[in-house]
Amino acid sequence: MTRFVLLVAVLLTFGPAQGQTFLTQDYHFIGRGLGTTTLRQSHDTLYLFRDYPAVFAGRTHSSSQLKRAGDHFKIISSARSGKFDVLKVEQLDTLALTSEPYPETRYSLVILNHMSKDAVGYLSQRFGSTKAAIDTAKISANALRTGFYFTYFSDAYMKELAGLKKISTKEQAQEIFDEVKSGSFKAVIDRYERTKPQDYYASGLTSEIINLACIKKGYNPIGAQQTMNALLK
Repeated sequence: MTRFVLLVAVLLTFGPAQGQTFLTQDYHFIGRGLGTTTLRQSHDTLYLFRDYPAVFAGRTHSSSQLKRAGDHFKIISSARSGKFDVLKVEQLDTLALTSEPYPETRYSLVILNHMSKDAVGYLSQRFGSTKAAIDTAKISANALRTGFYFTYFSDAYMKELAGLKKISTKEQAQEIFDEVKSGSFKAVIDRYERTKPQDYYASGLTSEIINLACIKKGYNPIGAQQTMNALLK
């Protein structure tokens, strides 16, 4: 027992992140409607931007387009523990209509969970922190293993998902709804409640579970939430 306590109490040691590649391709979180949130690394910058399924036909974005479409963060330092990368980041987007366009509380932690070749887990923590608060933040290896992550799918896997059958009938929509309510995702919800990610109205959790339920049942999750809402009115 003592050895276990010591192991889970080990904290990460951060080092410079210059030149390190944490993401070798784009990854996408399937949200409400037809939209996705795309995660991309370009050198020492991490981008989070909104997109639509047309991107999977091969459309690409310039850096200026990415900056207009979402948030971008400078990667300051990093630490690795097994399949997890923990990044200290500084938000580079300015605040409009304010006398302090770059507030002191523009720092946060980003945790990447390299789940498989098809998916990366993403979690933002301590958003809106000062540099000093981020520098003294402590995360244990156990917290990384037991935390909740939003599942972002790789470019290649998104194309596979787009080829699955689409939900088109009320019966199919009900099948996914029943799966969501069946208790199959209790462990996911428990991790979410422990982790308390930044997620307004739990919309991200809802999307996460519907995405997983669709994949489990063999349906295309892209746009599924919007279709289900229309069919089950």
